[in-house]
Amino acid sequence: MYPQYGKPIIVVDGNFTTIYPTVCFTQDDKRLTHSIFHKQNPLDFAFPVLMLQIISAFFLSRLIYFVLRPLRQPKMVCNILAGIILGPSVLGHNEAFLETFFPENEMLIFNIISRLGTAYLIFLISVKTNTDMLLKSTRKIWTLGVSSYLAPLLVSVIFGLLMRQQFNNCVNESKMLFVSASLSVTYFPVVAQFIEELDLLTTEFGLLTLSSSMLIQMMSISTFIIGVTSTRETYMMSFAYFLGVCGTVVVAVFIIRPVVQEIINRTPEGKSIHEFFVIAILIGTLIMAFVTDYLWMDFLLGAFLMGLIIPDGPPLGSILVEKSELMINEFFLPIFYVHIGYQTDVYSLKNIDSVTAILLLISVIFMTKMLGTLLASIYLKIRFQDAIFLALILNFKGVMDWVSFQRFLVLNILGKQCFTVLVLFNLVFIAAFYPVIHIFYNPRARLAGPYSKTKCTRALQSTPQEAELRAITCIYEEDNVPGMLALLEAVNPKAAISPLCAYVIHVIELVGRTAPILMPYKSDDKDLGHNSSSSSSSRIMHAFINYANNTLGHVTIQPFSMVAPFRTMHNFVCNLAEDRHVPFIIVPFHEKQMPTDYVVQQTLIQDFNVQLQEHAPCTVGILLDRGLRCQIKLLDNFSCKVAVFFVGGVDDREALALATRMSANPNVNITMLRIKYSTNDHKGIKIIESQLDDLLVNEFLEKNVNNNRVVIREEVVNNSLQMLKVIHSLKNKHDFVMVGKKSGATQFEQEMMEWVKYPELGAIGDLLASPDFCDKKMSVLALQHCKKRALDD
Repeated sequence: MYPQYGKPIIVVDGNFTTIYPTVCFTQDDKRLTHSIFHKQNPLDFAFPVLMLQIISAFFLSRLIYFVLRPLRQPKMVCNILAGIILGPSVLGHNEAFLETFFPENEMLIFNIISRLGTAYLIFLISVKTNTDMLLKSTRKIWTLGVSSYLAPLLVSVIFGLLMRQQFNNCVNESKMLFVSASLSVTYFPVVAQFIEELDLLTTEFGLLTLSSSMLIQMMSISTFIIGVTSTRETYMMSFAYFLGVCGTVVVAVFIIRPVVQEIINRTPEGKSIHEFFVIAILIGTLIMAFVTDYLWMDFLLGAFLMGLIIPDGPPLGSILVEKSELMINEFFLPIFYVHIGYQTDVYSLKNIDSVTAILLLISVIFMTKMLGTLLASIYLKIRFQDAIFLALILNFKGVMDWVSFQRFLVLNILGKQCFTVLVLFNLVFIAAFYPVIHIFYNPRARLAGPYSKTKCTRALQSTPQEAELRAITCIYEEDNVPGMLALLEAVNPKAAISPLCAYVIHVIELVGRTAPILMPYKSDDKDLGHNSSSSSSSRIMHAFINYANNTLGHVTIQPFSMVAPFRTMHNFVCNLAEDRHVPFIIVPFHEKQMPTDYVVQQTLIQDFNVQLQEHAPCTVGILLDRGLRCQIKLLDNFSCKVAVFFVGGVDDREALALATRMSANPNVNITMLRIKYSTNDHKGIKIIESQLDDLLVNEFLEKNVNNNRVVIREEVVNNSLQMLKVIHSLKNKHDFVMVGKKSGATQFEQEMMEWVKYPELGAIGDLLASPDFCDKKMSVLALQHCKKRALDD
């Protein structure tokens, strides 16, 4: 018979008294029943208490997150606040509450669960890491990493030595170096988590921050290994420790990684990794964490190492993330943060000298890291405002930092009050500056160069007809290729004096990666992984390259592969448009007859298209392909009947400018349908806009005065019913219709907006795209001129 949980046994044997602490249960059958109907208190048993702890932690943290969400606080801050409220600082200050719900001798299970979650979190973040890409980037910014880590490390060591008497009651003097190193480091998984929450993965700033943190963590691991090795009691123990570290890395890189790669290679293309291997890798993560905890004294480094040797992206990295991420982020991680808050005790802050000393140490480290980052950023010619934000994020603390602080607390390297100061200081720092970055950082801002009041805009109507036309085409899947090729063929004037340059981007949603990728496509590129996406990219790019080879040099194709989250990938496309001075971006429409599980993907693509319209520095065209794909099958006999619906306004002028370029193609027949409102209904069009419309129309007429392939119709309408009648006159007469998203038909658009299903196409474009109208045969291109917005908006 074992004693009841929580009640120690005292055994007196002669002159010796033995106390047996218990963490076990009675084996009596009735003791296994926690029901109050058996005259038992469920809170006397570990499992009911654990369930109650998790439930209270979850609901309280969610409540705090709901309250603080308008203040844009991260979930980490809310979870730690929940732990502080449940712990001895607030509710737990009542001994009856603490002994009932969070008894000290029962927190062991809660702690183990939270540690398990942190190990898998670090594993998943490192799985999503494209190590090769980040390491290539770190070579260019080594000055930033060195100054952001070594400067605060050296200053903190010197400061700690000078004030070692003040730290007497707070920090173990012999371990001051480890504390300073821990406070000075920036962990890559922590930064990756913040960058992802801030939706900055696809920005130059996000990639720079990830690379910097990777470099800093590499230096910190080296410092940690050297420090531990040099502080062993004997040379033999130092050698054994170093040998254990090297042996673990060798086994991971040269044994485990090849086995994992062989699993991937043996998986048929397009198929998922067998669940047995997924489970084996997750168990292997625990094994690696156990080994490094035993040899390195840090279990998180084992999980991090295991994740780094797993190739990111499909098929293995993505399925690991897909099957594990939700449970870890929404269940295990909050438990860990709540436990951190629970260990924080504001009533332990009694020694003012020690509290002041640790606050000074933290402040010095933070300010030194800020200063070092700013100086390195100036050297790298990074804009000052971005350098400030970079320094702030590099000072953020996260999972790995909290685990280090916990270890210092357990090993008596830190006192309780110093641990509390560290938690509260970092909590206030993140709570204060995370919203600042979220609100004031502009994802569209570039790292170098001064801010401009407005975006540098380019448009089709401002691009000379005789000059090269540069266009970015985004491809989501292979079905988009025929229609896009047909559009390029229609735009191609087949003249050497005005060639076409197309930047073709295969867009792939980011799954199982931390850092997004936009890179020139290479047929032997391994960055996309061993999966159907890589083979699909190959087929897509070969189709465009073969088309360019058959155009006698009038079309140039520059292929790119982009792997990024849909919600922020527009940043990559907009930056490429700015860098290459592109006036025109073409994206496929999202609508497609697919199974129900494709609805989410359609929504993501639609949001991406809308974000492009909102942020692109040039004209954006959304192509709904319902007939063009048939025209490209016989490229030698290509012909296309194009209609341009022109009412007026800047968007319609873009459509007419593109039609002007198309008119030079001998295989394209164009009908320009110009709609004029009567005098009474023409109030919405400004005089200057009307003059610009007439100027562009006259230019179109002059260029095509002797072109028998161009027909011009003019219609005068008095109301929306007459406008509908004119629009319906296009039915089944053209292969392709171009229209501006927002035309001069102000009254018509206002009356029609109630029935518009796809606002990104505009009122007229949405009507033309209706299946009932075009009978699924007529393609539509809706164009929008760049929105002039301030960069600081």
